[in-house]
Amino acid sequence: PAKFTANQKDATLRAAKLAGFEYSELLQEPIAAAMAYGLDATSKNGRWLVFDMGGGTFDAALMRVEEGIIKVEDTEGDNYLGGKNIDLAVVDEIMIPLLAEEYSIDDFLGDTNKKAYLVKALKDWAEPAKIQLSFKDSEDMMSDPGDLPNDDEGTEIELDLKLTREMLYPVEGPIFQKAVLICKELLKRNGLSGKDLDSLILVGGPTYSPNLRQMLREQITENVDTSIDPMTVVARGAALYASTIDVPESIA
Repeated sequence: PAKFTANQKDATLRAAKLAGFEYSELLQEPIAAAMAYGLDATSKNGRWLVFDMGGGTFDAALMRVEEGIIKVEDTEGDNYLGGKNIDLAVVDEIMIPLLAEEYSIDDFLGDTNKKAYLVKALKDWAEPAKIQLSFKDSEDMMSDPGDLPNDDEGTEIELDLKLTREMLYPVEGPIFQKAVLICKELLKRNGLSGKDLDSLILVGGPTYSPNLRQMLREQITENVDTSIDPMTVVARGAALYASTIDVPESIA
């Protein structure tokens, strides 16, 4: 992570040594991502913005590229913003209200522990359905007998719902908007706007979302690069970086 402190970097290197690696180097994630995207870049100069949303965190990194040399100029983020927020929103705002129309679940909703149990159970369907909606218009969510508890009246809760993009967009939109605003603030802090960006590059599973990509194009820049798999881009860039390293002869 671009915001790792000196102590965190040192702890990572020590962990590598304890794992048996005789030689290791650290590479910031946004630089790794930029290196992977840079393979096909038409320009080796300019400013790029790395939009990195994972399961539980969000990071935005402003990059400066000069003659192929990549530097992180500034970063901003939220350590509690990511795909998990969308999963929980799907459960709270879509799944539970629909189940409440068919089952008696007032006790679940009124008891913190019972609700947490129900939410955790429903999340097992919310997450994969959300992922599928990045690639198709709808996804069925169906439970098997015994997967869910009985409702307040003793009737077993059965999940049989269809989640659509139209249902998902208003739920995930506010979460994505928080990340977009963080990017805007990062640019503003550096005296820039989306027009100054040569490319906005995507990292992380949630960035597959057509809704998010459209929001980024409308609110930040049209130059959203979708040419590389955002799930593997950091690993790909790290591999490229590793291929350029001269390992000391003493351990080669």
